[in-house]
Amino acid sequence: MWLSVWVMADLVVPMEVRFAIGAFAALDDSSVSVTELCRRYGISRDTFYRYRAQFAAEGLEGLLPRSRRPRRSPNATPVEVVERLLAMHRRLAADGWDAGARSVRDWLLLDGAVGVPSARTVHKILTEHGCVTPSPGKRPHSSYKRFEALSPNGMWQTDATAWWLAAGHGGRQEVAIVRVIDDHSRKILATVAAVSENAVSAWACMKIALERHGKPAVVLSDNGLSFSTRRRTGGYSDLEAKLARIGVYHVTSSPYHPQTCGKKERDWQPLKQWLNARPAAADLTELQRLLDSYDIIFNTRRPHQALDGQTPDQRYHASTKTGPDPDQPPAPRTTLTTVKACSKGRLTVGDGYRIALGREWAGTQLHILRDGPHVVVFHDHHLIKHIQLDPDIKDIPSGLPQGRRPTKPLPSNT
Repeated sequence: MWLSVWVMADLVVPMEVRFAIGAFAALDDSSVSVTELCRRYGISRDTFYRYRAQFAAEGLEGLLPRSRRPRRSPNATPVEVVERLLAMHRRLAADGWDAGARSVRDWLLLDGAVGVPSARTVHKILTEHGCVTPSPGKRPHSSYKRFEALSPNGMWQTDATAWWLAAGHGGRQEVAIVRVIDDHSRKILATVAAVSENAVSAWACMKIALERHGKPAVVLSDNGLSFSTRRRTGGYSDLEAKLARIGVYHVTSSPYHPQTCGKKERDWQPLKQWLNARPAAADLTELQRLLDSYDIIFNTRRPHQALDGQTPDQRYHASTKTGPDPDQPPAPRTTLTTVKACSKGRLTVGDGYRIALGREWAGTQLHILRDGPHVVVFHDHHLIKHIQLDPDIKDIPSGLPQGRRPTKPLPSNT
């Protein structure tokens, strides 16, 4: 109690009163008594003697307001932990990795550090030290809804991006980077530096992934000519034909819906950031060495935020792998589309077919996997409905009882 009174007294005593006490003490004015001075300024004798003692010990600084910060902060992050956080932030930024609060915390935990605070506290510390640029308009991670395979090798994604070698006599040379990742774990299964994005480089990368990790159940790609030609020519690309021969589904994403392959496209950003933090490769051999180094670090050392701090390698080996069904070789004409249910909760799946799910699904983004007459509807990674199309029935009812509107059914209820 006495401490709070002391602090309040320090706050309410005006500066002119403090300086008057200092002047009285310095001049040793005997014409005015302590009692008179206290009465004149409306302070107690205790306050007078306290400020006079501070003035005698510290001079004018003794009259200035004291810091309100507590002498001890039991909940404050220790200095050595703060220094370790800042050092990790600087290291990650210099190496071209994401250096935000969650990444800094996950890397420290992976290194076996103890006493690492929460991601919120790490963010606060980084902000206080000028290491964070505020982004108030940035979309929160919790708002993203991802389609994710339920197990390793359940679905692979393949894609390519452009890159440039170091400038030579003819200027910078554009090349291609082709990659295959596991959808469930985000593990990079293979990466190839190629002269260009074409059918040869696409299959070369896929072949390496198959030799290293076995066969997946499904391979997802965009509609680039390196991966699929069915929409443009009606025939099959080299990749589609070879996958079909070994019993692997090849699925193409919906045109103008790049979010279907969103994980793959977002994954190029950290790779390019990492490459930009290093001298440009002079040739494809040097670029391939850089890509191989990145893949090892990404898979085994870099904690992934979407995997709750696990590395992709840990996630990949944590559960049983899925593969193609050997008893039922799939047809290659399989498509994956992302559509929004209409206001009545219906989906259009092509060829004049409409599927009713119920009004509770109105406006929801859903994924449709279609293989000939077979249609599978997913929401996130949950199975909503599996239908075999009937040529005589174009409008497929929901099967729900008339006159009531249930809540969204769980996958186990459909």
